[in-house]
Amino acid sequence: MSDEARRAYAQIIFQGVDISGSIRPYLKSLTYTDNEEGETDDLQIVLHDREDVWLQKWLSEAIEASASNTEAKVVSTEIPATCRYGYKNDTVKYMQQCLLDLGYDLPKYGADGSFGTETLAAVKAFQRDHPPLEVDGSCGPKTWAEIIMLLNAQANSSASGQSFSIQASIVRQNWKGDGKEDVLGCGNFELDDVQASGPPSQISLKATSLPFSASIRQTKKNKPWEAYYLSGILSELAKDNGMSVMYLPDGDPYYERVEQFEMSDIAFLSKLCKDAGYSLKCTNNSLVVFDQVEYEAKDIVRTITKGDGSYERYTMSSGTAGTQYASCRVSYVDPSTGQTKAAVAKVSDYKENSKTNQQLEITAKVSSIAEALALAEKQLRLHNKYEKTAKVTLPGDPYMVAGVTVELKGFGAWNGKYIIRQSVHKLSQSGYTTEIALRKVLGGY
Repeated sequence: MSDEARRAYAQIIFQGVDISGSIRPYLKSLTYTDNEEGETDDLQIVLHDREDVWLQKWLSEAIEASASNTEAKVVSTEIPATCRYGYKNDTVKYMQQCLLDLGYDLPKYGADGSFGTETLAAVKAFQRDHPPLEVDGSCGPKTWAEIIMLLNAQANSSASGQSFSIQASIVRQNWKGDGKEDVLGCGNFELDDVQASGPPSQISLKATSLPFSASIRQTKKNKPWEAYYLSGILSELAKDNGMSVMYLPDGDPYYERVEQFEMSDIAFLSKLCKDAGYSLKCTNNSLVVFDQVEYEAKDIVRTITKGDGSYERYTMSSGTAGTQYASCRVSYVDPSTGQTKAAVAKVSDYKENSKTNQQLEITAKVSSIAEALALAEKQLRLHNKYEKTAKVTLPGDPYMVAGVTVELKGFGAWNGKYIIRQSVHKLSQSGYTTEIALRKVLGGY
């Protein structure tokens, strides 16, 4: 296969039906926006409709389906035990069946409960298709969580009476001249907005991983939560809203009592995560909580050097709309003993005698000085994290997704390690491009 044969194309599924071939002649562009935290992932599809094919044949049905408020069904929210090469048990058999259900072949042995070379190859293929999973062949908590998310998305897309479901992937074929395919699975979305315009006639479909009309975003509630861990609140709210969960931090804050007062579930979860120094992401019908420190510590997946020809354009910026803090102090006075537990975290280049130093003061319930310090470090990171940012437009790259890290070289003051906070993948008649929005990793505190 020659280098001229390289191409990129979209795989699109409406309501469980693959329409990639029939939609291709009409496809003007497909844009997938993947966010690291705080916002939902989005999908936009723009179609030429000069013959009114889409307007007349399916638009009314799509709008009626998207107006449905039938709740989703969750297949599972529990993470099974880790499965590794050489294991033989029922959990391995369940994992094998999950992989089969998701389209990964086990042609010789099938779901036999024995983790051999065939199963190892299938697990690694799944991990390669779903970055930033580590391709180690072991089905641990993160791989299990991804499998469960996809199974829930698959079940929801085929459920009768559901909102209009759209699944999409971008396939990059022969990009390196080796005939291989790289697949970016965009995930499962619900149709949120349809627009028809002209002339020339055009249909624009906007879909989201968490529709604005969803009760988790709209319904304000009053509820006291007593004797709960953060992961428990997350699981319960996810179950109530027909979603699965992925809880990734090592720590798990405990609440003797916390009030959800006139707040939607998503707003309440966002506040708890922010107060704990964690991040919340909504994607693929799932709620994901992660620790940014752990994500920032991951290995760099790509180095971009100024003038190396690997990008199309870039912009760099420094500063933030808010205050940059030199330190953060977390303190708590135990009402039963009167004892104060406090700790101060400082930026890596803290200057003791600087007149411009500003300290962020936070009062939060902590059980020890070590816990106060850990929280101070997280809060300082969260408040200062947009100090240096960049945007880089690249030839389409399925591996440039939110949460992975890259390195910038040759950009002077902007040199260093960055994390992708948003990636926008656009496939159009002009080709496939990826725009990544970066923020510099805040090492040292």
